[in-house]
Amino acid sequence: MTTRLTREIAELRSRLLDMATIVAEQFTDAVDALLSHDVTAAERVMQRDREVDALELEVDKYCERILARHQPVATDLRTLLTVEKINTDLERIGDHCRNLARNAEHVTEAPGVLDAVQLRAMSHTARRMLDEAKQAFLDQDADLARSIPDLDDEVDRLHHDNFRALVGYLQNHPAHAEVAAHLITASKAIERISDHSTNIAKGVVFLIEGVDLRHTSVQEEIAAGPFGTSPHSSSSHSE
Repeated sequence: MTTRLTREIAELRSRLLDMATIVAEQFTDAVDALLSHDVTAAERVMQRDREVDALELEVDKYCERILARHQPVATDLRTLLTVEKINTDLERIGDHCRNLARNAEHVTEAPGVLDAVQLRAMSHTARRMLDEAKQAFLDQDADLARSIPDLDDEVDRLHHDNFRALVGYLQNHPAHAEVAAHLITASKAIERISDHSTNIAKGVVFLIEGVDLRHTSVQEEIAAGPFGTSPHSSSSHSE
């Protein structure tokens, strides 16, 4: 049974990595379509989202079958929990890629607006995050996974720069307000992709070390609890 479980988990990991590869390609294609305002290429990206959705369902069902057949514990169970979370993040990245591609047709109305933003640099960093998150999962590399959230700060900075630049562009080109709004949406989509890559990286750390890096401040409050050292409870327990 153990050998069969090991094989099935290996197959599950392989399918998830295939999904990550497709999503990364979709991301690059979406950015290229947007920056070259290539509507035909954008349509191909949007159509490929169905492939990502199908893989999400396949990975979910595979996880369910493994749980039902083997009732895994310890590391195997943690692997399934992590795969489920990564699967969701990858599907969401696919959705954001579709949204990125949708904006390509609007840029054709004022392609000069692209000069005001740093979408290429922003997408390079976000793509690096996605690639490294995938590699960390493949290699079981917790150190690499822990380094990925730091890159999110750079993506956030570029997103804020893009927002400010587009506000300035609007003041000088009010007739292109709709195009600028679509580019704000595109910048936000890239920022969200980096957020989901960060989630994947944190999932890898959880898989390897059993440490949950999400919402650490909230976890500290929960850990303190009513019988801990939480400042909210100290006054009522001062005997």
